[in-house]
Amino acid sequence: MIELKAFEPDMQPEIEAFFARCFVGLGWEYQPHGRHSDILNVWDAYMRNGCVWCLYRDGEMIGTVAIYTFTEEPRTAEIKRLYVLREHHGNGYGALLFERALQYAREEGYQTVYLDSRGERTAALHLFRKHGFTEIPKYNHNDYAELFFKLELRQQAP
Repeated sequence: MIELKAFEPDMQPEIEAFFARCFVGLGWEYQPHGRHSDILNVWDAYMRNGCVWCLYRDGEMIGTVAIYTFTEEPRTAEIKRLYVLREHHGNGYGALLFERALQYAREEGYQTVYLDSRGERTAALHLFRKHGFTEIPKYNHNDYAELFFKLELRQQAP
């Protein structure tokens, strides 16, 4: 059974374990007290100014996506933390999560959505482009990202 849930505080230990497992699967070092510090307090990092969704399959967390509102730019958001455990790739779960974040952005009246990624994440890059995101110059201070994208929602039908 597949279930998509908005993050709740009691999910904090589970989401930390998910990211530790996910990043190891990608060959990345998990740095919860460094560049991944947002994961240690998802409620404050995202839920006060956006949302995080967790995807479950048969009771196991297998994916996440977050949307964060830019407070310095009105009606602008960034999609973050789109991950699906490697053993669940190819089942459309990334698209399900991504489309939920975009639906939320439209419902909340955002006009512009940004995101960044790495070149090795080819399936994610295909998903971004398929949904109309276009590559732009670097817009943030993420030294680990290689590619940067933007979507103007006001140009799309709800």
